[in-house]
Amino acid sequence: MQRRRFIEICVAGAGGCAAGQVLSQSPPAKSGIALQPQKFDRARLVTPDNQPIHAAALLRGVGYVFNYPYVTTPCFLLRLPQSAAGPSPLTTEAGDTYTWPGGVGPDRSIVAYSAICAHKLAYPSPQVSFIGYREKPTPIYPKGNVIGCCAEKSVYDPSVGAKVLGGPAPQPLAAILIEHDAASDELFAVGTFGGHKFKEFFEKYEFKLTLESGSSKVRNMAGGSVVVKPLAQYSRQTAQC
Repeated sequence: MQRRRFIEICVAGAGGCAAGQVLSQSPPAKSGIALQPQKFDRARLVTPDNQPIHAAALLRGVGYVFNYPYVTTPCFLLRLPQSAAGPSPLTTEAGDTYTWPGGVGPDRSIVAYSAICAHKLAYPSPQVSFIGYREKPTPIYPKGNVIGCCAEKSVYDPSVGAKVLGGPAPQPLAAILIEHDAASDELFAVGTFGGHKFKEFFEKYEFKLTLESGSSKVRNMAGGSVVVKPLAQYSRQTAQC
């Protein structure tokens, strides 16, 4: 018992999911079903110099980005100004339901979501990001602490599973499941929950992703560790709206 690490897991009902599930194995969405989390390979979140990210070191009000579960699918990592305790019932575009279990960390304020907008798949690229965490109020939403996409003005609430607050987005952003190791204060990505858009993303952007990454292996799974950067370092420009 003294050696046991107590892991806080942002997963609900994941028992039947196979680790390392690849894109082609994802079942087709069926309207009205209760979704279960999809497990992918466990990846440690690390700094650019390969040091573990610690929950206590994350700055509130800063949007961080890492790629998961594929090497070219960006995600947001946020430490919110308040607890995101959950649970939050949500519905996908197809009418499927799921319950987001809340944030992780000592005060449950750490959350992660796919950074691929659910409307027209805008995403943070090395050149520019039209989607990002907005700490302050903006013209597209009168309150701060939201994820906003300037491409079509979709707005999501990261404190309740990235549910849609405004704009044309048809569903919440897919949640990225995060483990927090209380003993080491380290963070790990372990899967996704909700209506992800990976298939559509690759169909739309595969050629562009190949040019951006310099590799044809844009559908490869992320490895045992994934680098986390502030959005300002991940993308050279961040659109304001």
